[in-house]
Amino acid sequence: MSSNKQPNWDFRRGIATARILTQLGYEKGLTFDTMLRHTGVTRTMLDTPDAEIETSQELQLVRNLLTELKFAPELGFQAGMRYHVTTYGLWGYAVMSSATLGDAIAMASRMMNQAFALVRHYVERRGDLIYSTYQADHLPPDVRQFILDRDRVAMANIQREVLTHRLPYREIHMRCAEPSPEVVAVYTDLFGVRPLFNQARDCHILDASSLHEPLPQANAHTLLVCEQMCRQLLESRQTRTGVAATVRDRLLRSPGRIPDMEEVAAEMRMTSRTLRRHLTAEGATFRGLLEEVRRTLTEELMAKASLTQSEIAERLGYADVTTFIEAFRRWKGVAPGEYRKSLGLNAPVTRMARSRLGLRSAGR
Repeated sequence: MSSNKQPNWDFRRGIATARILTQLGYEKGLTFDTMLRHTGVTRTMLDTPDAEIETSQELQLVRNLLTELKFAPELGFQAGMRYHVTTYGLWGYAVMSSATLGDAIAMASRMMNQAFALVRHYVERRGDLIYSTYQADHLPPDVRQFILDRDRVAMANIQREVLTHRLPYREIHMRCAEPSPEVVAVYTDLFGVRPLFNQARDCHILDASSLHEPLPQANAHTLLVCEQMCRQLLESRQTRTGVAATVRDRLLRSPGRIPDMEEVAAEMRMTSRTLRRHLTAEGATFRGLLEEVRRTLTEELMAKASLTQSEIAERLGYADVTTFIEAFRRWKGVAPGEYRKSLGLNAPVTRMARSRLGLRSAGR
């Protein structure tokens, strides 16, 4: 339902999204061989509940569908309407079990890798209004509009299922040109308001008071159990092999001065372009691996070392402490100070205070 700044979208995902897309194509007359061509996905995988696919495999599947079906404006909508709360398994149940819509959005952002969205989704408050923005410029141009349509419709559909009614949107903005009246009518029925087309960005606008609306199936115990299981599944999906494992291990070896991509590539006796190509083939990115390493090291430093936020930011190569705090909120959904309290840890002594006491910084 949401994510924070610069959310990761390139991650392994459950097979359910591939099943939905292939079912859509099958009903429109396509064969499975045609839809799965060059994806590396097999019929056996589609029938295996715990199977997973890479982002690149889903993109190729979408590409095959659009090529064969001569992409029409309503195709993304038709796909998005097939995603339901139950499609997302544990993630969906955790969303449903949250106390309010705002709590559900916060939980969903912490566990975004359990969803199937490929768009980047930003939620920000401006006065009494909430702007829910969908950004797809990072996606390949040939599949971008379909995925944007699918993901925003899927999210709206899930919100309606969780609340048991439509959100009271003020406005729906779409960057694309206005489609046929039939397609406009379908969107209007879903959102409850006629979209505005040819806009500067794709976003949904609603009253901030909507975030306080209680969810009908709220259950604190179910939420806790589902979120714990989601976290375990997320960690298993981050297991790395091949070149990605080598890069991550290298980044972990020098937390005091994390090397950049050029330096790591040189150590591996290849160019950064070649390294990037290898990582892409494995469904990984250097930036994503760096994010994983920083998150892992942050948890270790907070639990075992008496370092301030500024010192942790410095050791992990952040430009400033503000950037580190934003990243931490993206990982944990709370500020570093709140996280320390939840672990029962005392606030660390600042560098200046240690200097006055004649103490050395931990780890130095």
